[in-house]
Amino acid sequence: MSKSSNKNILITGSSNGLGYNLAKIFIDNGNKVFLNGLSKKNVSIRCKELNTEGMACDVTKENDCNKLIKSAEKYLGNIDVLVCNVGSGSSVPIGNETLKEWKRVFDLNFFSTVNTVNALIKNSKSSKVSIICVSSICGHEYIPGAPATYSVAKSALNNYINIYSKYIVKYNYRLNGIVCGNIMFPGSSWEKKLKGKNYSFKKKILEDVSVDRFAEPMDIYDVIWLLSKDNTFINGSLLMVDGGQTRSF
Repeated sequence: MSKSSNKNILITGSSNGLGYNLAKIFIDNGNKVFLNGLSKKNVSIRCKELNTEGMACDVTKENDCNKLIKSAEKYLGNIDVLVCNVGSGSSVPIGNETLKEWKRVFDLNFFSTVNTVNALIKNSKSSKVSIICVSSICGHEYIPGAPATYSVAKSALNNYINIYSKYIVKYNYRLNGIVCGNIMFPGSSWEKKLKGKNYSFKKKILEDVSVDRFAEPMDIYDVIWLLSKDNTFINGSLLMVDGGQTRSF
């Protein structure tokens, strides 16, 4: 697959943030993308900006996911690539969790993917779909300061990818994950955290990142492109994109 091979791509959580930046890169490279987000207004605005179509729905709800897959296929035809991107690291400090908070964070960071993949299996007429989940290094090893709810939810997602990839291959689907480190883009949480901070603060954040920079959406795009190549042998894998930050294998 070349980077401009006219693939049909559904990206959940693509009306803002990383998902929107990925959608823009894919469209700029000649691919067709169907957007998704919670806000009907935001999805409409982004669709106009990128000259594409999309659907506002909540992927933490099963029925919404069923509708999303059907709508995406109506526009795209065959879904070649499904990027499960919905997630949020925003939660309470460790030790302050409630059951309600655990469930909220798991809905966003784990069940949003489970629901979307299940909806694809149940409703899709597409073949040879590459499913790529956006995960986090927080689910791979202990990251100081990361909320426990988020870290455990992403750990569950990583295990889901490993285990469910063996089952889903019978549908001619492949399931892989990208384990992301710190990502910088306009409006990102890191841009907000670093606003007004001095150079030494940024240096402190990056002291464990051997390449000495934040990831950019293009770095994530490059890995999605790799995982979406036709007839690739990669299935059930977690590809680390962290600039060398993590220490465990």
